[in-house]
Amino acid sequence: MSRSRHFVLILPTLLASLGALTGSVSLRAQAPVASRDPKGVLAQARAAYYNLSSRGYQQYRFQAKPDWAVMLGDQAKTNPAGYEAALAIFAKLRFDVVVDAHGQAKISHNEVDAPNEQTRAGLTQVYGGMDQMLTGFFQTWTPFMIETPFSNIGSDLKVESIGAQYRIRWTEAGNTQVDILADRTFAVTEMKVSTPAFDSTIRPVFHQAPGGLVLVSYEAEYREKAPAVPIRIAVLIRNQPVQGLLVPSDLDLTAWIGDSKNHIVMAFIEASLQKK
Repeated sequence: MSRSRHFVLILPTLLASLGALTGSVSLRAQAPVASRDPKGVLAQARAAYYNLSSRGYQQYRFQAKPDWAVMLGDQAKTNPAGYEAALAIFAKLRFDVVVDAHGQAKISHNEVDAPNEQTRAGLTQVYGGMDQMLTGFFQTWTPFMIETPFSNIGSDLKVESIGAQYRIRWTEAGNTQVDILADRTFAVTEMKVSTPAFDSTIRPVFHQAPGGLVLVSYEAEYREKAPAVPIRIAVLIRNQPVQGLLVPSDLDLTAWIGDSKNHIVMAFIEASLQKK
């Protein structure tokens, strides 16, 4: 499976250490009609997206600044003293992020003195959770923004028209099945990825910018084949121009892990962008 198809969602590590968009795709009751020109359809689909890579994107640097007050909101009600103590510690944290030309995010952080072993262990969880969350977000973001959802087509390609939508399917290495629904503007409405280990579904929403389709939100579901707690997330993305290219500036994420709901708000500050 190519890296770009591995939609790593928010993992529960960060959420546990800290204490929606909905949608569905309906198909008209019409028989699928195979496209007579699948390569032509794919060429049009690729051209519909903003595609940072084709615009010279090389690297994006920023500081990820979580809104800890929002993320610890429940603790403020149940444990005010602990909430204030946690805010004082978290205010000292700094997370620096570099997203390379392939969408791989590298996260570094400072070290904060902890008053006791329990707090030190909690900080270790926060460090790891932030790394996993940001890495997962950019792995989901990359196929829609640095590339296009149709950049790395595998074998056994099928392109069909179903009412007002296209259905595009193919197979990748490792018996990974990719199944995409897109509207007539080629905006993906649903992407399903199925592997021997897990099934994932993402339903993105785009803004039609002058340069093409720009990702502004998505809802995603992730379920391992082995017994595991299902994960569902909804992400709102605010974009900003940096060096003339649109990149994320703020994230608003809600995660449902089993019956647990968590909310994360984060700004990307001190941003800079490098072009090829």
